[in-house]
Amino acid sequence: MNVRVLTARTFAMKKRILVANPWIYDFTAYDLWLKPLGLLFIASHLKNAGFEVELLDCLDRNHPGMPDASNRGPKRLREFGCGGYYKEILPRPDCLRTIPRHFGRFGIPLSEVKKDLSQRKPFDFAFITCGMTYWYPGAVLLKEVIKEIWPSCQVVLGGIYPVLCSEHAKKWGFDAVIASCDPVQVLQEVGIILESNLQVRTAEEFFSTSPWYSLYKRLFYGVIITSVGCPFHCSYCASRTLWPSFLRRDSTLVVQEIETLYHTFGVRDFAFYDDALLFQAQEGFLQLLEEIIKLNLPLRFHLPNGVHACFLEPQVARMMYRANFKTLRIALETTSPEIQKITGNKVDNRTFESAVVSLRRVGFSPQEIEVYLLFGFPGPSSEDYLSSVEYVRRLGLRPRISLYSPVPGSVDFEKLARIYPEIRDEPLLHNKIAYLYYTGQNELYATLQKLCSQPL
Repeated sequence: MNVRVLTARTFAMKKRILVANPWIYDFTAYDLWLKPLGLLFIASHLKNAGFEVELLDCLDRNHPGMPDASNRGPKRLREFGCGGYYKEILPRPDCLRTIPRHFGRFGIPLSEVKKDLSQRKPFDFAFITCGMTYWYPGAVLLKEVIKEIWPSCQVVLGGIYPVLCSEHAKKWGFDAVIASCDPVQVLQEVGIILESNLQVRTAEEFFSTSPWYSLYKRLFYGVIITSVGCPFHCSYCASRTLWPSFLRRDSTLVVQEIETLYHTFGVRDFAFYDDALLFQAQEGFLQLLEEIIKLNLPLRFHLPNGVHACFLEPQVARMMYRANFKTLRIALETTSPEIQKITGNKVDNRTFESAVVSLRRVGFSPQEIEVYLLFGFPGPSSEDYLSSVEYVRRLGLRPRISLYSPVPGSVDFEKLARIYPEIRDEPLLHNKIAYLYYTGQNELYATLQKLCSQPL
């Protein structure tokens, strides 16, 4: 008598899984090299385990159901693959009703998403990610749409939102909520849900595979990550909560990902997602750049997150110039020495100026260098903000004001929650535009934006 042993792999092959990136619910949104990278890593592991996996990215600007955006964004960014999202104007939620901005759902129209899903074969499981805590309405709506089409499909929520707001995330009726960013724990919980051993024992093993980009039919750009974690502990950031330790990926694998995206999709533009890209550059980033330069391909590289000035040494700047970096953003945040120290002590003005000199000497123009200044976080006065903007402009550089958003798990969030206790219970109030208005800083912000936009 033949007895067939059902291994985890044969069981897995019977299951269909949808991995999904929901809409953005916000006042503003723009595709600045935005892809659900963590979800694509998980999809790759599910594929390797034998599952049948499909992707729904509600923010895919190449989706046939995505209308043109009214805000296309700056020409320079469009040339690098970025662009605006279609926006459906929605009534403002009660907690945001006093904010004088149009609130909406960014991405593929709801009707087109329903049409897309209804044309697919039923799924057994759907794994939905959610990035920003205040984008959760998109994940909740997508769960409801999936349940409406396939009532027996088990819908699982993961991502940064349930990690930082786990109790809030558990109240929406998902079949399971994964409240962890640790890749080993995430895949262990996924494996329990799927009744399958995904056989990933370490974070190194998790990142030894590549994100499954082939789930997309077309790409404007690629996003890559060479490391996770950050050596600093800034008061406004939750990086240490999400990634307590620093881990570097194999540079050879990263180069292979770049080369594959170029040859498969014709991708020329790549954005780095690292929190600390230049940390210990001799052991990682410089080796990576050497291998990229050897490819001799017409590639362009971008740094949307900003980099640490303290690691921007002459050799690093020289290699970045040779590798054809086009979007350079340095994180300064503030020029106040006192606030620099109490928020993380990652930069001072002399170190910042030294980094700028390194970039200028190797050939980067002032127009290619932008400087992040963080607006709205606890501590700085209006004079501090004005002084920071004027300082950057005196150096002949363009200040880019980044709006502060209260992030659960950060030191500053705990300070603010004592003043605004409602932010503990409603993640919509973490929205940077909402925070700007309900703290009464919108007029100062408008003044600073006008100053930033004046010709240098």
